[in-house]
Formats: sequence, C-alpha cells, structure tokens
Amino acid sequence: MARRSWGQSRLLTTKSWAVIKENRYLLAFPVIGFFASLIPLAIFWIPAGFLWLDDQTAAGIVLAILGIFANQIVLSIASGGLVAAADTELSGGDSSIGHGIARSLARLLPLIGWALISTVVNIIVGFIRGNNQNGAVDALRNIAAAGVLAMWSLVTFFVLPFIMLDGQGPIGAVKKSFALFKEKWGVQIFGGVRIGGVVGLITILPGILLAFLGFFATTVGNDALLAGGIFLIVLGILLFMVGALLLSTMRGIFSVVLFRYAKDGVVEGGFTEQDLSNAVRTSR
Repeated sequence: MARRSWGQSRLLTTKSWAVIKENRYLLAFPVIGFFASLIPLAIFWIPAGFLWLDDQTAAGIVLAILGIFANQIVLSIASGGLVAAADTELSGGDSSIGHGIARSLARLLPLIGWALISTVVNIIVGFIRGNNQNGAVDALRNIAAAGVLAMWSLVTFFVLPFIMLDGQGPIGAVKKSFALFKEKWGVQIFGGVRIGGVVGLITILPGILLAFLGFFATTVGNDALLAGGIFLIVLGILLFMVGALLLSTMRGIFSVVLFRYAKDGVVEGGFTEQDLSNAVRTSR
C-alpha cells in the first residue's frame, strides 16, 4: 500500500511539473505572495513587538492578529491568481501574471472572507498547540494541532477554486469543498492529496537537515565550523524555500485539475481519470 501511494504521488507530481514547465510564470504567484506577505507582517508585528516589550500585551496581541489577517489576505490574492491563471491555461487559453492577479482582485471580498476564516482557524490551532511548557502534554497537543491542520487543509482543498471559478462566497466555498470531497471520496477522510512527496523528499527534508546541521556546527565554537555552519543554514533555508515554492505551485495547479474532475468529470492537464480518482489517500 505504501509503495503504491508513493508511486501515485510521484506520478501526480511529475505530471504537475509538466504543466509548470509549459507555463513557468505560474511559479511567480507563490513568490509574489511570499514577499508581499512580509509587508503586512512588518507593518503590524514590529509595533506589536514594541508594545509587548512595553507590557501592553493586549494591544500587542491585537496588532499581531491583524498582521496575521493582513498576511492571509495577501496570500489569498496570490493563490487566487494562481488558480485563475492555471484554470485558463489548462482550458487551452492564455493567461499571465497580470491576468491572474486581476481576476483575483475582482474576487477580493470573498478572498478577504476566506482570509478571515483562515486566520480564525490558525488562532484556534495555536490555542490547541499551547505554549510548549509541559513536554508530554505539549507533544500530544502538537499532534492534535497537526491533525486539525491536516484535516482542514484537505477538506478546504477546493475552497479557492470554488471562490475563483464558481463564484462562491467564503462560507459557501468551505461547505461545498467539504461536500465535494464527501461525495467523491467518502465521509471519513483521513490522509491527504497524493502530490509533492518527491519534492519534499529532495528539497524540504534535506533543507531542514542542512539547517539543523548548520545550527549544530555554529554552537561548537570553532571559527571554521562557524563559517561552514552559517553556509549550511543559508543553503538549507534556500533549499527549503525552493521546495515550498514548487509545492505551493503544484498544489495550486492540481487543485484546479482535481476540482474540474470532482465537480464536472473533466480530465485535463495530461492526467487520466485513474490518476485523479486515486489522488486522495483516504481511510473509511
């Protein structure tokens, strides 16, 4: 079963990468989203930090939450643009960065609503995770928080396609996304969409390991190891970011492909019906 799942993930990743190679500009959407999202964090989080240091905790928390909300708005706009552009390309049309962003801005209010929902979920997950002061309890809370995030990510996989391509509002999009998964893959969904495993294995996992080794090297106290450690940390972060960029783009493209298949029975992007029907790992 594990081998079949890995093979399916590799197949879907390879075909999603083929779509990216034909439309390389799609990679720009996550990049734009990442750098643009740093702006609201700086605007809200820096003052929040000063307020926190000045013992104005309540005001600092409010600004921090506003920063998360603004960050989610920017990321939603970029992700919506990716979905819109990918849909146009997969349907045989021609799109661009400007075209995708323009279509996303035309759906700004629903995207803001979706950003608000995402912010609330992130805050709830933060409460579940706790403050990491009790080893055993915190481990269980972290596992629970990771489970909630994984389930949320799965049942909301079609939210942006519903908002961008079907004209739904944020609440309706969440309901319809869950209902579509329930209809296509069953009620008791546990697992995830089988895409990106190869990317994670060759970029994100090595990136984390390199950064960890680099951090360890910087604590030894040797100047040569310090320089090498800093190099490994930078290399690890860059490798991690490249992997995250590729995964984000692939998931955005594949959400459109899987959405069209699950909702309308349309198979596009070089995939087959068998590819798409087996794309979600479930347990019933």
